[in-house]
Amino acid sequence: MKVMKSIYSWIMVCCVAAVGLSTTSCKDDMAPENFFVFTGKMMSQKLKETEQFTKFAEIVERSKDSERAVNIMDLISVYGQFTCFAPTNDAIEEYMQEHGYAEIEDIPYDVCDTIARTHLINGMMYNTLEMADFVSSHAISEPNMNDRSISIDYDYVMSGEDTLATTFKLNRTGVIDYYNCNDTVANGIIHAINHVLSSSTQTIDDLLSKNPKLGRFNEALKVTGLADIIASKIEDRTWDYYNSAYENYHKKKIYSGAQWDMSDVPEKRKFKFTIFACPDSILQEKYGITDLESFYNYARSVYDPSAPDFSTLTAADFKKLDNPLRRLIGYNCLPLAANSIERLTPITSWKTNINDACINPHEWFSTMDSLATIKVLRLMSAKDIRENGGVKNDMYLNRGDMLRSFDQGVHVLPSVEEEYINESVNGWYYYTDGLADFGENTRENIFNTRMRFDMMALFPEFHSNNLRNYEPWNTVSCEDIKAPAKNWILPNGYLDGVKVNEDGIFLYQGARSWYWSYEGDEYNMASDNGNFDVEFYLPTVPTGTYQIRLGFCAMNSRGICQFYLDGVPQGIPFDQRSTNGFTDRIGWVSLSTLKTYDEDRREALKKNMHNNGWYHGPASCFTTPYVHKDGADALASVGDGNLFANQSGTVRYVVANNVTLSQNKRHKVRVKSVWAPQGALLMFDYWEIVPKSVYGVEGAGRAEDDY
Repeated sequence: MKVMKSIYSWIMVCCVAAVGLSTTSCKDDMAPENFFVFTGKMMSQKLKETEQFTKFAEIVERSKDSERAVNIMDLISVYGQFTCFAPTNDAIEEYMQEHGYAEIEDIPYDVCDTIARTHLINGMMYNTLEMADFVSSHAISEPNMNDRSISIDYDYVMSGEDTLATTFKLNRTGVIDYYNCNDTVANGIIHAINHVLSSSTQTIDDLLSKNPKLGRFNEALKVTGLADIIASKIEDRTWDYYNSAYENYHKKKIYSGAQWDMSDVPEKRKFKFTIFACPDSILQEKYGITDLESFYNYARSVYDPSAPDFSTLTAADFKKLDNPLRRLIGYNCLPLAANSIERLTPITSWKTNINDACINPHEWFSTMDSLATIKVLRLMSAKDIRENGGVKNDMYLNRGDMLRSFDQGVHVLPSVEEEYINESVNGWYYYTDGLADFGENTRENIFNTRMRFDMMALFPEFHSNNLRNYEPWNTVSCEDIKAPAKNWILPNGYLDGVKVNEDGIFLYQGARSWYWSYEGDEYNMASDNGNFDVEFYLPTVPTGTYQIRLGFCAMNSRGICQFYLDGVPQGIPFDQRSTNGFTDRIGWVSLSTLKTYDEDRREALKKNMHNNGWYHGPASCFTTPYVHKDGADALASVGDGNLFANQSGTVRYVVANNVTLSQNKRHKVRVKSVWAPQGALLMFDYWEIVPKSVYGVEGAGRAEDDY
């Protein structure tokens, strides 16, 4: 079937080229008359002619593209790659009875449009979803045409007590018919399902209000004003993709030093939230919280015992940013959302370059407590599970560092009961087994570690607008406009808190399985005339002395820049080129070589490199896809030579050393070009903020590890 899809795709490419449509996008906002129509059976024809889908076909026929008045049936009649979860006639009949519709004609046009879009995914070229492509990661990676995610869970084909086969349940209601799936047509694939999928139009605060198990948390969310903030932010309607200021960035090809990348500006700017909500039963059992007063008093004990007594507070006091309850609830809310909880951390699969046998993939995010950062971790390390407990793939907030002070953290549950909906138009909520906080214990223990975070984690817009491709691809170039890549130019006004000069191009390059990059993707600064200047904020960390590092891949085609922290220049201009005796200049020796030396010589060479302002790349990352060996603690058999730590190009540079960072301030990084001729990109891959208690320890014992 994959072969057939490739054949169809190749035929379509040739046909499109023949009629001069080489610059046509496969997005659903294109007029149908601009597509090449095939004589083979298209999805529209298949739905109309298949007896069990005729009622769904009628609904699709009544739907419209609200912005451009394009009939959805017309869209799936032409060129594209669609995945359709088609409800059977029985499922449509059940839906109509539940909603009081006697005939299809009684269903309003806008409702038909929502139903049609909810059941269709408009994939990029060469990308439809067969059953074999599904994994139970709680959501399909690509949103549907209603721009909503579809949750997935395992289901089973049974014969009595015997399991015959595995299938999947979508949005916890619609089960894919195992015997009527993977039906390939010329422009996609169709799966029969036994229930019409729901698509809530409510905001996340509305859904919380409907769950009686979250009464105390919901009350606190409202009284602190956070519910109003969440309810008011759905989409930035002032964002204009067609603004003339961005005209030069539409479908722009940029040479990245190795290949051409076709890039674009995001069409929409949406806001989403993730709420980690602790149920009433756990609040009472763990913290003695039974009402708003006891909730406030607990928050007061964590953040500020000297805060005003509950009886003296007014409604306005609860909304102040320094109010203990406002801080506690805000810390359990993220101003971003991915289409499943696992997508908040680096994805580990056969395509990734992160060795999850020796580290747990995790990320650090700013929270709605405006001056506090939280650690979101996916439990993968066999060693951690064996020594500290937990279930593989489970999610945690502020779980500790195995090497230093371990803390179990707050366990996040991936779903809620079937009678409740936890995905809304602007985000998700999840149950937790406790309250995460940014109190003294968290600051002194959880943050007493090397904090490594992908550049993407700084910008909520990436998760909330589904800009990141989670499945690294292996195409050498995406110069072709139809290539299955996601490369984005982020101009001023799109990323909150980011300022880019007029000549600068802030570029996100989608993940490739062959990129020498942490998590496979990277960010670059470029300019048509070599003049770029960008500013952005780092996550807030506890007050202390730190080292700030940048992880990147050195190449001959890179440029030179100057770093600033809060307006103060940091060191000399930074040269990212791998020329001019690069390894000798930084004192680099491979980790494999270092391991052959005695301890004194090994530590002396590492210290020399550190004094020069450089560190090896992490020994937990590979320059080639990592084949995971389930349950193993050792490195996979891709070869030690493929470790970042054994490649001179994948290194970490000390941007700022022995600097004081304050938890009461957002610290700004500025990067300005010094030498960057056209085609010379400056690469940002990942950052590390490391406390002196970690980087200041030399020699064996509790010194910073190589991972």
